[in-house]
Amino acid sequence: MEELPPAIRDAHSLAVISPHLDDAVLSCGALLGTYVRLGRQATTVTLFNGKPQNPLSEAAVSFHESIGLRDDPMGSRETEDDHAHALLGVDTVRLDMAEALYRCDDAGQHLYPGGQDIFVSQGDVREKEMVDRIAEALSTVPALRSADLVLAPLGVGNHVDHLLVSAAARLLDRSAESVVWYEELPYILYDHCAGWEETLAHGSPFLCRFSDDDWERKLDAIDCYASQHPILWFEPEFRRQEITGHARKLGSGTPAERYWRSQ
Repeated sequence: MEELPPAIRDAHSLAVISPHLDDAVLSCGALLGTYVRLGRQATTVTLFNGKPQNPLSEAAVSFHESIGLRDDPMGSRETEDDHAHALLGVDTVRLDMAEALYRCDDAGQHLYPGGQDIFVSQGDVREKEMVDRIAEALSTVPALRSADLVLAPLGVGNHVDHLLVSAAARLLDRSAESVVWYEELPYILYDHCAGWEETLAHGSPFLCRFSDDDWERKLDAIDCYASQHPILWFEPEFRRQEITGHARKLGSGTPAERYWRSQ
């Protein structure tokens, strides 16, 4: 690893806050795997892995059909996540909260009944109370409290779950130097998300460059999330090339992940 600021270079334990089961590995998988290879402690903390409750919205039913997981979608996704973490050697903690697709109001009405309703502008985030709930849940995780360094999502892509988690991470009782922000893959690859840096990245960026072996391990871990590939990529069969092409462009030929420090 090169060009690491002291916060990352000197940290012996790392915790990545992951809105969903695949986010930490997608965005930070190379850093996670490298930490483990160097004999350091790495943990992911996933918020939204709660099992869906009936009745499901039409959007949820459609989503389950599109990923081929009708009977136990979250159980199957957790198995994928287990395989990815085992490959990287990373620990995981799951907090069992319901993701946006499954959340309802007090009257039992789905909060996000349409497939695109989960994508909102920053100024239109509902469920303000969820920010405090998420922050409180995170504060109970020993691996996160004791971590030298915490990585949190910026909210690229405007998925409401990511925006809520990003806001909650800013409430953690930690020094600014001990929190680093990651940019979410695959949203950073989408044309319609171009320009996100202007609204979300208020700090200074830095690169973590990786060996080809460490990078291939990340790609292998991403491969574990087979149910999500048709959702995340327009051409899933080219995902490894697309991810690596972007990473090599960032790293001037060497695969890299980019992170952000708060100002």
